[in-house]
Amino acid sequence: MTTTTPLDRRPRRLPQRWRKTVLILHIVSGVGWIGVDFALLPLVITGLTTDDGETAAASYRAIATLVPWTIPALSLLILTTGVLLGLGTKWGLIRYWWVATKLVISLLLTVLVFIALLPAVSSLEVTSATTGDDVRAALDDPAVFLYPPVASCTLLVVSAILSVTKPWGRRGKR
Repeated sequence: MTTTTPLDRRPRRLPQRWRKTVLILHIVSGVGWIGVDFALLPLVITGLTTDDGETAAASYRAIATLVPWTIPALSLLILTTGVLLGLGTKWGLIRYWWVATKLVISLLLTVLVFIALLPAVSSLEVTSATTGDDVRAALDDPAVFLYPPVASCTLLVVSAILSVTKPWGRRGKR
């Protein structure tokens, strides 16, 4: 008598049309998030380095406008489509190390969006000031906005590399 483990069971498969649709949404959400990170980085750097108060204030206002509309939606979309692909394809959700790693990255980034980034952005209340130092002094820690675009962009690129290279092997098998 042979016993099967959860890792040995055949997953339910998404029909090909749905799989392709979900995969496209997954890729677009990842690329979109990287694009938003590329848009945020010069805004953050400008806000941190300019001497002009109006430019610094405008940079932080742009961050406060862009982030709440894009990053939460993209983070939830990348997580949801990733889980659907994991559950609906041969790769499984935790069957392979590279998929499990991508899941952890997606969960980590999504949690950070809601517990760190959004609260920091919602606390932005920037008015025009005479110097960039005045604007930055009105913020709790303006450098905190530098980490999200750098960290999420790096982790999203790592996820893309994992998707293409599919390193490591199957979990639980030697």
